[in-house]
Amino acid sequence: KSSSRNVPWNKRGNGILDAGMFSYETTSIPISIAITPHHLITLCESNEVRFINRVAKKTIQKERVDWVAMAHSAGSNAPMDDGIFSGHSELIMDVRRPDQVWLRKSRSLMHISSTREDRDLWKFSLEACLKGSSVHGVYSTPHASMRRLNDDKYMDAEFEHTKSLCTNNAQKAVVTAARAEFHLSHGRIELAAKYMAQCPPSLVPFAETAVRLALPSLGIKDSRPDAESRMAKEALKGGNVGLIAYLSDKMRLAKARNDSVACTMLGAWLVELYLNEREQGTGTGIDAVRGDAQMQNINASHAMMQQFLSSNAYNMDAKTILRILCSHNVAASECSVYAASAGDIGTAVNAALCNADFLAGALNALGVLSDASIEQAEPFYYKHAFTLLSSAPMASAKAFLGRFRDGLRATKMLPMFMRYEMKRSNIAKNLRRDSAMPSTDVGEIKIAESQCHDTVEMRIDGKPKSQEFVDDEKASVVYLEGVISLGCKSTAVFNYLVSLYVDLEDETPLYQFLSKHISSAATVPGLKPRQKSPLDLPCALRIVLQSGRHFRSVIKLYMGLGMRQRAVELAINVDPGLAKELTRDSIEREEKKRLWLMIAKSAAEEDLGDGENVVSKVLMVLNECGPDLLSIEDVLPFLPDVAQIDQFRDEICDALTTYSSRIEEYLKEMNDCDHICNSLREEIRRLGDYTTQMNYDAKCVFTEKSVVDENEPFYVFPSGFVALESALKKEVIPYLNERQAGLLGSIEKEIQEVSEKINNTASSGEVKNEGTEYQYRMEELQSELDGLIAAECPLTGYIMIESIDHCFCDSKEDELYIASDSLIIEA
Repeated sequence: KSSSRNVPWNKRGNGILDAGMFSYETTSIPISIAITPHHLITLCESNEVRFINRVAKKTIQKERVDWVAMAHSAGSNAPMDDGIFSGHSELIMDVRRPDQVWLRKSRSLMHISSTREDRDLWKFSLEACLKGSSVHGVYSTPHASMRRLNDDKYMDAEFEHTKSLCTNNAQKAVVTAARAEFHLSHGRIELAAKYMAQCPPSLVPFAETAVRLALPSLGIKDSRPDAESRMAKEALKGGNVGLIAYLSDKMRLAKARNDSVACTMLGAWLVELYLNEREQGTGTGIDAVRGDAQMQNINASHAMMQQFLSSNAYNMDAKTILRILCSHNVAASECSVYAASAGDIGTAVNAALCNADFLAGALNALGVLSDASIEQAEPFYYKHAFTLLSSAPMASAKAFLGRFRDGLRATKMLPMFMRYEMKRSNIAKNLRRDSAMPSTDVGEIKIAESQCHDTVEMRIDGKPKSQEFVDDEKASVVYLEGVISLGCKSTAVFNYLVSLYVDLEDETPLYQFLSKHISSAATVPGLKPRQKSPLDLPCALRIVLQSGRHFRSVIKLYMGLGMRQRAVELAINVDPGLAKELTRDSIEREEKKRLWLMIAKSAAEEDLGDGENVVSKVLMVLNECGPDLLSIEDVLPFLPDVAQIDQFRDEICDALTTYSSRIEEYLKEMNDCDHICNSLREEIRRLGDYTTQMNYDAKCVFTEKSVVDENEPFYVFPSGFVALESALKKEVIPYLNERQAGLLGSIEKEIQEVSEKINNTASSGEVKNEGTEYQYRMEELQSELDGLIAAECPLTGYIMIESIDHCFCDSKEDELYIASDSLIIEA
């Protein structure tokens, strides 16, 4: 009766998977044995065949084989002494068909195996499972069976194996029901309730099962003959955990088949059970003790109820559930989670904010809004922003910032932050008066009937409680900095953040903010640098100037507005080093010189009593700006009258040397200019005498007409080509751009008008000067016309390059060729 793992021949794993010993029920020793997947078949000398079930471990059928009777019934007339039935019988199997067995005696063969030997296997497996014996054909000791019965994993595996042997749903239901009864009898009520819920109502009726699970917790004795075992009664007395588990599984199945009526009924019942568990302090069926253990059980029950409400919010009637919660005096804050899960965001937020602990209520409201979609939560963010900021400013600011990318607009949140900051300032002015505020308790929550079936209105009775205000100077700054970093471009947000920075004692945040959002690139005086942000610089400058401090930020704003001189004037008094740095960054020489003179003058006016110090400071400024910008003569007006020339003799000598070198440079430049002018004059004279030669019979390159015979101006190009003016215009105009074509038209029109004026002047004999003036104008117009149409040869210049993709169409034959879709070649 030992397992195969303990036998000597299986120490090294020789392939034996299942071994054991059966108690044989007869004294006849088998002469032949056959093994099928689920049975052992034995044959004795008396031709008795026994079928032993390997799972039930007992003989389920036995038959005696009468070979003579079988032979006569088959019509055989063979005598007994022919040897046909002589010898011993034996069982024959085929390894390829382990479920088929034949019985042979001499030359007779009979098929004795069943085609459905596993039809009742699930029954025997279930019996073995309930007894705790192995389903794999090995007998166990009573001690081993009891140990298996108390092993949950082992028994679950056995029940699953038994269920896999079932061939229809009815058999599986029987196994599930037996499994539930088995766990219930061993005190495992949650597992029992789980499997009871999976059974069909015809096998495990709902009403009887619910009453059965509820009676022990109510102290009512079950009078049925098949009452629960002692372990089941003790487990069921601990609370409603079994009934809760059963109803929860039933509700899960109802949700799967979309049965809203069943979900509403079961959900209301479960909420009542959860509340009853919490009120009794029994938790979830665990033995409750006084002190911390009892409180932990109550908290666990509360957490389970909240999880149940959240996960089943859309499968239950919200109005009914809220009415049940209010009937048990549940606080308004506890209803917020369910209201939020049910989609009633307004009710959830209002309930959360009614918490006696303002901070906890604000955090709960923020959690409700964060879990909801932005479409649902956005109106309530704007509505309750000030309340949330007053109770939990930093948490609210971060929560608002987290929904900025979802669409929560900073411009609509800005008034709430402004209101919060205004209240902060008012409280700071009179803290003692505003700190003492009366408080009252939250009244009863009532459910008001609503015409809309999808929402539930909550009304809080009693006097409203005064809210505790939390002062946090960083909350607004954190939110505004965050939305700006996330891409907010509102000028109002930028300006208000500057005003908050101004109120701080430390100038560093304001200066860093301005440095980030104000361009520091040098520009031409009077021209504002290009802005990198929507910050309103004049408004920001006005805000900072009104504070009477943060002068480095004022200097930064002056630079942003392009007012370098004002910035340097202020920096001279605040930080002379910064003033010199700003002056060096100037890109215009005259401005830089003017700024250095301001610095030198300021240095001279710092110490008027001691002339030597004044001279040394002015000379130091002169050295810093460099000799190319300022000289000693520029700063002489700033020196005192009593200054001695010995103190700046070297600077005077350097200035004279510089002037001398500059005079030499100017003389050299003048000589170079003279040479250039002479070269230009020579070139102009040479161009005025330029001539070209043309044959007398030259023809226009476009019209092939003789240019001499035509009464029309013509052009001769250095390339040798000649073109009439009209033909040249026709060729050049298509290649002119829109501006050039318009200019050409206006020139031709003006030439015509000037020509008429010249003719009228000549015919009327008017003053000669007026006619000369028209002649000069005619020459100017003609020069402009020549520049447009005859700037270069049309056959050797850019026109030829532009027309490289045009066809050579010189005859009608080519034009017909282009117009045809295909070329037809005749033989």
